[in-house]
Amino acid sequence: MTTQPNLLRDVPQAVWIAIGVLALAGSIALHALFPRYQFAVIGNDGKAMIIYDRWGGRFQRAVYDDHGEPTLTRVLTPF
Repeated sequence: MTTQPNLLRDVPQAVWIAIGVLALAGSIALHALFPRYQFAVIGNDGKAMIIYDRWGGRFQRAVYDDHGEPTLTRVLTPF
């Protein structure tokens, strides 16, 4: 009877931890390079902004009142 080595079990735990840390660091770096939301201030007084969801392709407008409270419009999907 021959036994096959289990390669996943034979790898030291420190290697799996290092792979997990590298994957987490890579995902944080990719998120910084490709952020989900893009903001643009619009209007002469700067009290409104357009929020663009780059991953979903959707827009939303926020208008701020004198107290700093936003009024949000519905989310728009242009196409």
